[in-house]
Amino acid sequence: NLSFQQGKSNTMAERQPLHQPLLPVSALVHEESPPKKHLCCFCCCYMRETVLWIQFFFGIVWATAWLISYSLGYYKQWASDPQIIADLTLAYWKVSIINGVGIGVAVVVIFGAIYYKPALVFLGAIYTIIEAILTPIYMYPVVKDFYTSSWMYIVWPIIYGMLIVYPHVVFTYELKTGVWENPNFSE
Repeated sequence: NLSFQQGKSNTMAERQPLHQPLLPVSALVHEESPPKKHLCCFCCCYMRETVLWIQFFFGIVWATAWLISYSLGYYKQWASDPQIIADLTLAYWKVSIINGVGIGVAVVVIFGAIYYKPALVFLGAIYTIIEAILTPIYMYPVVKDFYTSSWMYIVWPIIYGMLIVYPHVVFTYELKTGVWENPNFSE
């Protein structure tokens, strides 16, 4: 019962109207600056351009160069033992399949980056992780006995993977959070 409270009036004229907020709207709305696009390594270019360049250069050009290199069979000059050559051939055949699939994934990721499709861009990050795991699994056991820098078959995919995954994950996050506006492609 409101009449029981001391010092309070119960008349409708003295009460604050219901349509007026108790606080000003500016106190309720926290105005933030629009989210900003991230620069790759804080200096170079936006993540979208970075993903496009990475997929074009590493996903298509570099992988194609490696496929050509594997097909020419230069690795057969590294050993004279027929068993090692057979193991190298099998290992490089498996890595060639990884690179061939990688070229297809790169085309899909480029499409995703051009048309702002976060799932397709994130596919590039997932595939890079798979590639960084499978390549040393197939290559290191074969090359560790005769290649003095065989540890690079383990270290390089980890470094390469981190450098490649970073822009894909950040760009996917930016797409999901609305940093990148999806333009109208129908016009």
